Amino acid sequence: MRRFATPVPILVAALALFLLAQGASAASYPLLVGTYETLNGTIQAGRATESMPSDGAEGQIGNMIWAESWNGSVLGGNWKLTCLGLAAPPTLLFDGVIGGNGQRIYSTDYAGGSIWLSGTGAWAAGGAPYYTGTLTTFKVTTTKQYVAGMQVGAVDDIQFAGVFEGQGQCFAMNIANAELMGVTGSSNLPPPAGVWPAFHGPSDCSAIGSHGAYWSVHDLTLSISGECATPTGPATWGRIKSLYR
Repeated sequence: MRRFATPVPILVAALALFLLAQGASAASYPLLVGTYETLNGTIQAGRATESMPSDGAEGQIGNMIWAESWNGSVLGGNWKLTCLGLAAPPTLLFDGVIGGNGQRIYSTDYAGGSIWLSGTGAWAAGGAPYYTGTLTTFKVTTTKQYVAGMQVGAVDDIQFAGVFEGQGQCFAMNIANAELMGVTGSSNLPPPAGVWPAFHGPSDCSAIGSHGAYWSVHDLTLSISGECATPTGPATWGRIKSLYR
């Protein structure tokens, strides 16, 4: 029986159409490039929790952050940060506590995590119900305040970045003011009233916990770029042809 070979150009053309169609589907609804801030109302403030295996067990590997927007009545309607696990014990950067009074500053890295943005946010070009992305870095700088040897408060500065899935767009976010509002089992910093994200973990995103800390999140700045430094967008016809030269 005589066999007929399919010409290489036809195979290349078919592959090109398939890849371009896949890319068009993934990037049908790009986010609007820009900077969004709580100061001008283009992104909402929020609330966060950090789960712990037991009361007071901060700084433990596997402790998990879960944060969501809060507009005074709805939790998680504008944005969410989920499933961020503490990757290594905090590093002490500065110890200014003298006689039980002063400040200590720590740096902590978290790993994993995802971001969710509403399809009705200021960044939305229209058409997508929501956007999701993966975090690549997440660093927290915590300043703790002590009086008479007891911690009376803490403020976080948070820097993180990542990439939106299927968009080829990167983002960076700064939370300049996350204030500790309470800790389970604490008498001087009791848990606050109201609606807060549930404790997740620790170590397991699907598990619901019961110990940890509560944070109020202010002063957010979200920057969305048109393309990541290392492009992850769909293949072009020129690029496909170069593979067969």
